[in-house]
Amino acid sequence: MLGLEGYYEPASIDEALDILRRGNGKPFAGGTDVIINLRRRTVTYKGLVNIKRLPGIADWSTKPGEGLHIGAATPFRDLESSPSVTQRYSALAESIRVIGSVQLRNMATIGGNLCNASPAADSAPALIVSKATVTFTGNGEGTRSCLVEQFFSGPGRSILDPDELLLSLEIPEPESDSGDCFQRFTPRGALDIAVVSAASRVTLDRSSGRVQEAVIALGAVAPTPVRAGKAEDALVGHEPTPDLMAQAAKIAREECNPISDIRGSASYRQALIEVLVRRTLEQAVERART
Repeated sequence: MLGLEGYYEPASIDEALDILRRGNGKPFAGGTDVIINLRRRTVTYKGLVNIKRLPGIADWSTKPGEGLHIGAATPFRDLESSPSVTQRYSALAESIRVIGSVQLRNMATIGGNLCNASPAADSAPALIVSKATVTFTGNGEGTRSCLVEQFFSGPGRSILDPDELLLSLEIPEPESDSGDCFQRFTPRGALDIAVVSAASRVTLDRSSGRVQEAVIALGAVAPTPVRAGKAEDALVGHEPTPDLMAQAAKIAREECNPISDIRGSASYRQALIEVLVRRTLEQAVERART
């Protein structure tokens, strides 16, 4: 099978971890990236470990007041098709809708999108502004968790060790008087990698209408998805006027030092950062007010 030494379908998480500890395989569920890498021979895998039948790994649930639990092997299409997700987690739903095609989203999983660790991963900025945490296990250290923004360590790299397995994501219930939004720019609009992506979440103080908290995350502008901390600070404590949001967008542009590549020059990306941050902030504020 494409030069592989082994193929495994463990029946339990412990069995999967034992296979990984022996260095015998790469975990996968949907395989939308793994199979392409195999066919193109861009990455060499000793074997493949199919985790999609592990107990609970593809389960997800959401209830008002309890947040959103997503098993790592949950297909994007399951989340996209849920009114409870699309209505309460706007930025996440918007990021999912632009990932590949419907056929791909039936296979591709949210855990695979994170573990692939692309700087342009569409789900990452939305998960960051949603304050999502990931839980993983293995490496002889038991289960551990971190914020999604702490999960990436470089292009195609995460803090996940080869003998560790991503189990789930937890997204807290959205705060009252808060709103979020995700947007990206691609030349073709669909089935393409983002030149720049942005997500914003704004929480307003109910009595004053001023910004109580702001979170801005960017994709495809650095080796990993990043937050625009200075732009966030410029918003907090102030009324979210159009001028203030435009100023915060300019600050976000100045915070980033993107590279030039085949998809866009550094200056082009910086211009897109300003546009997308302003637009996502405006939409997030509108949703927070309504």
